[in-house]
Amino acid sequence: MDYHLRQDKGPGCQSRAFKGAQMSRSCTAAARGLVVLGLTLLNHAAIAQTQWASLSEPPSGIAPPGDVLRAGHLGREIGDTQNIIHFYHDLIGLGLTGAREASRPFMVSHPLAEFAELGEGDQNAYDSVSRVALLPIPGTAATADGTLMTIEAIEIKGIKSSPYRPPLTDPGASSLKLIVSDLDKTLAVLKTERVPFITPGGEPVELSGWPGVSSKIRAVLVRDPDGYPVELMQLTPAPASTAPEGSKVLGARVAIVVDDLEASARLYQSLVGPDFKFWVSPAPLGDATYEKLTGIPGQFRIAMGVVPGSPVILELIEYKNHNKHFTRGHIQNPGTAHFLFMVKDDDVIMPRVLAAHLHTLSRSNAPVFLSPTVRSFFVPDPQGFWLEFMDRDAKRAPAAQ
Repeated sequence: MDYHLRQDKGPGCQSRAFKGAQMSRSCTAAARGLVVLGLTLLNHAAIAQTQWASLSEPPSGIAPPGDVLRAGHLGREIGDTQNIIHFYHDLIGLGLTGAREASRPFMVSHPLAEFAELGEGDQNAYDSVSRVALLPIPGTAATADGTLMTIEAIEIKGIKSSPYRPPLTDPGASSLKLIVSDLDKTLAVLKTERVPFITPGGEPVELSGWPGVSSKIRAVLVRDPDGYPVELMQLTPAPASTAPEGSKVLGARVAIVVDDLEASARLYQSLVGPDFKFWVSPAPLGDATYEKLTGIPGQFRIAMGVVPGSPVILELIEYKNHNKHFTRGHIQNPGTAHFLFMVKDDDVIMPRVLAAHLHTLSRSNAPVFLSPTVRSFFVPDPQGFWLEFMDRDAKRAPAAQ
């Protein structure tokens, strides 16, 4: 089956207008107004377009690159670098860039301070320092020797922050799904470390099924050191993977909870480009096995798309009767997350951002140079979940005068 969504001319799921869609308090007043206007225009246009098709099978495989080259990272704001390295690298089996015993000192980053100042309205952002740990996820590259998606764990000091741990069903919540080779062995290690479980009882649950997965699924939900949800799942038979032989982890997915499924899918596709296409569930999902895994009663709908240039699947989930007055996390709060798309050229993506009347976390509302040849910008989705777009070697920073 083709990896991408197909469209038809028949009736499909109708988009619902956002009610009270607005930016979080983490944005400037001007940005709030622009986002609300942009979402309204985008949603009105969506109603007139061909609706999403319902397919018998969701996307799978590896999507070819387009304007987006690959999945870059799941950015995670964290409380302590060493705790995160211990959890993801030592216990679960993710890779680690740099030596395990490296000191990883705090450093000043003016581009990150600019993002924090505009995103949080914090005038003391330039007093902050940060350090980063990169944790490559096996099985997330398009080829065995390709570049892996990572967890980018960012620890920030010197700026006001507080833990962000929303209910799993709240729009803006997200989670990481890791496909592991041996769930029982992984859980045995986690239990010796007293890792907190979300799954009641802390024992694996055999799911009745999941869109696009024909294997038997056993899964459990845990929390990382910042309370971020991580689903560990074992598939039998194991899926095809670009991970090396003997790897404890075979791949990953990222799930983002949204307020309006169709509107969010259209926004994501409008920003990433036509190569990022979604399959949308034709009917509500959710059964006793899913409730046993998550502790969440009720149904939900889901949209799936393969990130171009990778096997990584992004899931958008809308829970029935979810909280409409959800809290949006500040970008520097431990427990928050963002998703990075590595792109050919940020200048290709920016017109799409402006067309949606969104505002980036930069004073110029344009990409910011992180180094002489690397640029980046952040833009919020309707739930306050941040998307980052980064290019490398597309442009060179002007020489200092």
